[in-house]
Amino acid sequence: MQMQPVRLEIARPRYHCKACGKILTPELPFLDEKRRATKRLVDAIRARCLATTFRAMAEQTGLAVNTIKNIAQDLIDELGRTVRYETPVIMGIDELMLAGDYRCVITNLATNNVFEMLEFRTQDYLKPFFEKLPDRERVEWVCSDMWRPFKRSFGEYLPNAKLVVDKFHVVKMVSEALEEERKKYQVTLAKDERLHIKKSIRWLTLKRPATLTPKEQDALAIVRSSTPELAIAYDFKESFFRIYDEPDKASAMRAFALWEQSIPKKGLDQFRSLAKTVHNHYEDIFAYWDLPNQISNAYTEGLNGLVKISNRLGRGYSYEIIRAKTLYAKHARKVGSGILLTEAKGTTKATSQTIEYGPHIPTLVEIAESGGLD
Repeated sequence: MQMQPVRLEIARPRYHCKACGKILTPELPFLDEKRRATKRLVDAIRARCLATTFRAMAEQTGLAVNTIKNIAQDLIDELGRTVRYETPVIMGIDELMLAGDYRCVITNLATNNVFEMLEFRTQDYLKPFFEKLPDRERVEWVCSDMWRPFKRSFGEYLPNAKLVVDKFHVVKMVSEALEEERKKYQVTLAKDERLHIKKSIRWLTLKRPATLTPKEQDALAIVRSSTPELAIAYDFKESFFRIYDEPDKASAMRAFALWEQSIPKKGLDQFRSLAKTVHNHYEDIFAYWDLPNQISNAYTEGLNGLVKISNRLGRGYSYEIIRAKTLYAKHARKVGSGILLTEAKGTTKATSQTIEYGPHIPTLVEIAESGGLD
């Protein structure tokens, strides 16, 4: 009562039928069939168990932690059978470390929602998922990193989908190339120079020029004068970033060609390796400019948000529980839901069928940061 534990003592007589010999026990419709608890209590736990810890629920209700887990598992099984989200037109696929292993997270990039979470990222898990995906012909774009099993997994089953390597993953490689150059040259700084900039040189070189503070600009000037090789690497990083500022695909291709031609024959080995990687995924990388809406920001925000959630949830929960807490969080599911539109005699009207895109990632992050998904 009022989420305070109450103990009920019930005298439940049994009757022996002289005619058939059976033992009869009166039914108590307010009790749960599986456990010594009222249906009201079980319903209250079902409504709260995915938004808090099982231990907190056990302390609040007076039930054992394992009983709370069993109730939650029954709920998860039911939700798995009944909850369906709208198949994304622009789908994101990525990996995320959860509960000690890499999982595959599938998102709706048009709405920034989680669509599905698979236990592993291997083709053995991905191919059956895509084969059984409802309305799979809806998917027009699949946005992911350069891990080839992703492409091999969906190519056979999504007839209208085209792969695009997300900008986030490409520019991340550029930053990693610069990092290798920084490690090589930072040790050459004199002692007084290291005192001024050693602690901040990593973040200094990774930042864009427009975001540098006056002090950071002075520090970068020291780098340019004392370690010109590192300054050159920094400029190469920036010139690659500017490729993504190009307005169309042809301009971007030309900008990359000029960038590659400018790499010196000696030094900057990491950037030369990066250029080879771009060529290995050339079509998929430059498909970014074919997208109707360049969705890198949604991808980056979504991935970073999921990382935050995983950091909050990766404390002793099993994969199944983490998946359920992520996919079925009630409050996050309300955000982004809508009314399905249908065509009727040349006009568009709203039907009464409500559609869901999945839990909204920014809302999930808010819930996690407030402790609600712990």
